[in-house]
Amino acid sequence: MRLSATRFVRDSFTALLALLALLLLAVLPAAARAADCSPGTLITVVAHLDDDLLFVDPAISERLDAGWCITTVHLIGGANGADFAYVQTRERASRLAYARMAGVRDDWLESTIAIAGKLVHQMVLKDKPQVRLLEFRLPGGGVRGGREPLGLLWEQHATLSTYPMNADGSARVKYDRDSLSATLQAILAPASEIFTLNPDTVPFIEHPDHIYAARITRHVAQTLGKSVPIEYHVTYPTGGWPGNLPAAEVQRKRDIVASYFSIDGGESSHVFGEFQWDGNWIARRYAFADRSDRRAADFQSRPVQLFNAAASRCLSSAGAGHAPTLAACDGSAAQQWRWEPLTVYPGNTRNAALVSVLTSQCIAERDGYLVSETCDQWDMAQRWTPWDFGLVYTPQRHCLGENAGELVMRGCTSLTTRFRWAATQRMQANDPRLATAMYGDLAGSGEQAAVYVQRQPHGPGFNVYAVALAKASRPALWYASAVPFDPRALSPSCANDKLCFDSARFLLGDFDGDGKADLMVVTARQAGTAFWLLRSTGARFEAPRLWLQTSSAFKPELTQQYVAADFTGTGRAGVLIAQKRADSGLDLWVASSAGSSGSAPALWAQARNLRQNANFVPLKMAGSRASLVAVENVDGRLALTPIANDGARLTLGERKPLPPRFSPDFVKVTAGATQGKDSHALILLTPHLDGSNGDAMIDIATMNPHDATSTPIQAATLSGMSWSDVFPAFVRENGHAALVLYRRVDATLGDFYFTGGSAALSRYAVTEDFALGAAQELGELPGLFSETVRIDRLAR
Repeated sequence: MRLSATRFVRDSFTALLALLALLLLAVLPAAARAADCSPGTLITVVAHLDDDLLFVDPAISERLDAGWCITTVHLIGGANGADFAYVQTRERASRLAYARMAGVRDDWLESTIAIAGKLVHQMVLKDKPQVRLLEFRLPGGGVRGGREPLGLLWEQHATLSTYPMNADGSARVKYDRDSLSATLQAILAPASEIFTLNPDTVPFIEHPDHIYAARITRHVAQTLGKSVPIEYHVTYPTGGWPGNLPAAEVQRKRDIVASYFSIDGGESSHVFGEFQWDGNWIARRYAFADRSDRRAADFQSRPVQLFNAAASRCLSSAGAGHAPTLAACDGSAAQQWRWEPLTVYPGNTRNAALVSVLTSQCIAERDGYLVSETCDQWDMAQRWTPWDFGLVYTPQRHCLGENAGELVMRGCTSLTTRFRWAATQRMQANDPRLATAMYGDLAGSGEQAAVYVQRQPHGPGFNVYAVALAKASRPALWYASAVPFDPRALSPSCANDKLCFDSARFLLGDFDGDGKADLMVVTARQAGTAFWLLRSTGARFEAPRLWLQTSSAFKPELTQQYVAADFTGTGRAGVLIAQKRADSGLDLWVASSAGSSGSAPALWAQARNLRQNANFVPLKMAGSRASLVAVENVDGRLALTPIANDGARLTLGERKPLPPRFSPDFVKVTAGATQGKDSHALILLTPHLDGSNGDAMIDIATMNPHDATSTPIQAATLSGMSWSDVFPAFVRENGHAALVLYRRVDATLGDFYFTGGSAALSRYAVTEDFALGAAQELGELPGLFSETVRIDRLAR
């Protein structure tokens, strides 16, 4: 059929327009095209330009990976008192970090746009326009007190002037409470989900800017007229809490945050460690969820504990008229406290009352002593400064701490970790998943050595050191896994079989049967698990060789624990893989050793009734197959389950709960041949809490794990040490037995250091009835203790 001339011209013109549109779309930058936000829109509101990266991510990355549009709002420009150049520096750092998060070039469209009649600086990622940053550029407050502009705006109805909106220093914007709320309301309107910081705390536990940013966001979200999920993120205190992010997410987050600090500050070394707070925050994300249509006050007081890790004790009320004390943590109302905000000008220190939940009384400081009394918010003797980074300042500006198990106050210079406090007793110091040194005969000579893995400071790699236990000596570097960090790289630092500290787990055993202990590094690879063997030459570890690559049925993120031991009686160590089941419990697989390689894992037991938090302790009988004992947290009680081994399968015995004094959060377990090479016992270390001897810090008990009637027997006590600072092992060499402690040496704290001190080794000769000899100090080790502590298991 022939087309009419008119219709032919019309259709040709339409086709030409479509072609021109396609050509125009091809040459337009991606950011000029409309972003598809149909999967969802996440809007994150924080104070400073690193808050979102340190405290909220990887939740932002997860939404971006799922195809969401993400808008991050930074209310504060720069930092307290900074000039405009520093504001621009931090924004440049934020752009680089988000480009790395998105996996695209650091190329942005910047503009100043009007929102609800106010100018806001906007940055849109060209190659991924779903990513948008909005900068209010308001002045910030001080982390330790002083003028608090955001607080003045919110509580005193002050008017604030922003930093310039234009690069030439022009276009400052004025905000009051109403206009800031209106602008933020327009930004939040399309949100499918809202993230912000923690509104329900007091300065200076968290930065005042963090708190006010969160309160403003909550208040505005409640005016949206719809129900939107909103999550509030705890900030500073999380640095002392257990790491709770999966290894792969920690590794990715370190790359993103390190990219940021390569510009803001010009170096990233603190990001790759956990000796400074920035590094600690990376492995953690703690948040509580709500919805925007639930009405809530600006501040909701939440009870906290005040836990001292050095003493493993909690601050406890002794009743009206009495000073508080340190006591064993029992969760009672006497150990619940509230930081109640006082009527003060925003930014002032001495801004909170310490109130006992049990008595509703306040703790005052009078004539250098603490006392519980009726609250009076105008009484200066009741005005405390709850400090960021764990220090607590009394009304007379002393620091609260612990000495020999007792509560003390002293001047706030040259403090040690005995003056650090946490708002919960569940913290990094008593995280049972942590491990430090491994022990074995590296040279095949019958002499034991300690092997420890240390983070490298300028990237995600690690160094492996070995030190003999026979006498004090300097550690030797046995292997270095150098992984360079490029802040502008688009690919992950730890891709392509690179071995990195956060994404690896480590084992020590004689895997090839030559009599020398080798190092095994376990990583995720090719959708499964890779086991890398680093053979011992007697003087160093060789370069990694792939010992076993599993199928996708085995993933590190599903494996509660890896255990190295001779499970087959061949003289070669294999690997137990304790993998979480989908229904309940664990499956126990064994990858046996063929020498230079490992066999495919074989299922040796379906342990449905074991808790997924089990810690498997190998019992290595000389010349025979290793058995196991599972140490579990069962409804708040520590329980033991013996596991027998016939060389082809594992058989679980009857679970046995230990006496209540063995709290799961306060027991460190090791095992060893305490009464001859074929007589293994469990060794339990607990903090000494009965108060009878303030200098005795650690109790040691032993028990027979194979005897159903056995109970722990008090065997020894260590004086002058903090339980939270030691990791025990039992070794036997050349007929002699010893308890070895890898421990932290207490040291003066810096302002931003979570854990001071070096690592050190102490050795105690042990008799057959477990009497301890005098401490043999094997010397301090190079580097920081915190850089050698690693997570060994998934669940606690």
